[in-house]
Amino acid sequence: MIRDFEPTDAAGVSAALHEESPPQPVTAEGVLHWRDAQPERARARLWVAEEDGRIVGWAETRIRWTTKVSDVGDLWGYVVPSYRGRGIGAALYGEVERHLLSLGARILESWTYTEPGVQLLESRGFRATGTEQVSILDAAEADYAALETLEDERKAEGFRLVPLGEVRGRVEELHRVYAAASADVPEYFREDDIRLDEWRRETLDHPQLSDEGSFVVVAGEQPVALAFLEVDEPARIAANEMTGTLPEFRRRGLARLVKLATIRWAAEHGIEAVQTGNSHENPGILALNRSLGYRPVLTETHFVRTL
Repeated sequence: MIRDFEPTDAAGVSAALHEESPPQPVTAEGVLHWRDAQPERARARLWVAEEDGRIVGWAETRIRWTTKVSDVGDLWGYVVPSYRGRGIGAALYGEVERHLLSLGARILESWTYTEPGVQLLESRGFRATGTEQVSILDAAEADYAALETLEDERKAEGFRLVPLGEVRGRVEELHRVYAAASADVPEYFREDDIRLDEWRRETLDHPQLSDEGSFVVVAGEQPVALAFLEVDEPARIAANEMTGTLPEFRRRGLARLVKLATIRWAAEHGIEAVQTGNSHENPGILALNRSLGYRPVLTETHFVRTL
């Protein structure tokens, strides 16, 4: 049965996402936040697939609010591995597509990391636009010995490494770093319209964003680089939400500094694995992650359909 998502479904959706390999670091609180924190103009909506009282699939959709390109709707569906091949994904997609068409979306965007997902999207008229490498770091095996020396070197240059919680109140400056970094990420539709208030609610207020495990570099009192870490404490896994540096402060090792700080925190606080996803068109961040011990685990293909 395909039906609208209810708040009481959040734990079931989280449990379903943890059946994936690797498990997706999304808590029940994170599921509810995705629904509640989208801007009104996103017209976001969620569905679940239920069988014998168990949630076995989930779909989400919204009008993209982070890009200047108008009328782009993104959608994603997920089915737990043991229930794939039964048409559940296609049924979820049908609900999502009807919703986006009713909103007047002209362009549909989606992604998948499974061959059945590729076949479904291609059968619906989507074309591939690029790929993203999903990688995992084994936190217990991570080598962050260079952090102390790097921090001392940058400190001598006037930079200071602090946890996010220490500068959380500097919302506009954090947004400036985040928006600048996001606009430079290679995507078919670049995130070049991340508005302050919407970003604060959707990203900075995310219940999984760790004040202690996320780090910021400040020059004087100005945030100039950041690495945000979202943590799924019950599962002891985490995800790199964003790493970025203001353009005028790049090529100084600040991204390495903040990422090393998140790795040390994760290792010291019992986090077993840290996930990240990066476009194959972004060789700089891919090389940085490899040097830090991240290993590729799967490839995610992105698709677009123009109506």
